Amino acid sequence: MALACAATAALVAPAVAAPAQAQTTAGSQARPANPLAALKKQFVPGRGVRVVSSAKMSFGGFVNIKSGSKGVFGFGRSGVSSSDLTTKINYGGGLGDDDELKGINDPMRTITVGRTSYVSGGVYADLLPDGKSWLRLPGQDPDAALTGIGGYVNPLDPRALQAVLATTKAKGAGGVVNGARTTLYRGTITVKQLAAAVPSLRKQLPSSASKGVISWRLWIGGDQLVRKVVSSMTTTVKSKKISITIESSSTTTYSGWGGKVTVKAPPKSQVATTSDIDGSVPDLPQVIDLGD
Repeated sequence: MALACAATAALVAPAVAAPAQAQTTAGSQARPANPLAALKKQFVPGRGVRVVSSAKMSFGGFVNIKSGSKGVFGFGRSGVSSSDLTTKINYGGGLGDDDELKGINDPMRTITVGRTSYVSGGVYADLLPDGKSWLRLPGQDPDAALTGIGGYVNPLDPRALQAVLATTKAKGAGGVVNGARTTLYRGTITVKQLAAAVPSLRKQLPSSASKGVISWRLWIGGDQLVRKVVSSMTTTVKSKKISITIESSSTTTYSGWGGKVTVKAPPKSQVATTSDIDGSVPDLPQVIDLGD
């Protein structure tokens, strides 16, 4: 039985950006009024944030997909404008021995500048001509790198952050995360609510998630910077009179807010295009075979 899933290559859950604390003339620190205002103040060209993310997805206990990513996001004047991420996904044997997917479990680096991505390693490694180490993939959705396996909440997007915080059910002390004392916000939001706020999310989620409910937690520092995001969702899919429970979760931490970030496209001499590839470029897996 085949089950559709969102096994995306870039598993990085997002974050809330808040501005570095501004110094007042008296030497005290002026804090942003709220996380949304703080996020928007972070959108300065040449600045960004570092992320470390992990996620997992389970299909009825038969297949367990795990993913880890780390890297940086660079900001423009209206949001994320670039990223440099290294991702490793373990499909837990759910792909069988497909020769076309050789290298799928190897680390893959993805550099995205605007709407163009450059990928190296992973499933693409053996496709490239001699002397080329990167494959250029134009027409990419800049937000796609922010949604991975289980990582549905993207607090780097002001629309998503506002929608999620509007569903807060409780908040309290969150302890120290990445050196900052935090407040823990928690709540639930439906996929329908989140997709209404961020229409591009609909293209990134499997149809099985359309009626899902996302449980979320945000750890926010006193400067209103998001230090950590955890989200999870459980859905049930029926196929051939069999119900399969899909459980997904993601954890992402953020550090170095407002630090200098420079993301550049690889040298042209090292970049191949899809026309240089012998045959078609394989898509990353969208179907996991669970057997009969």
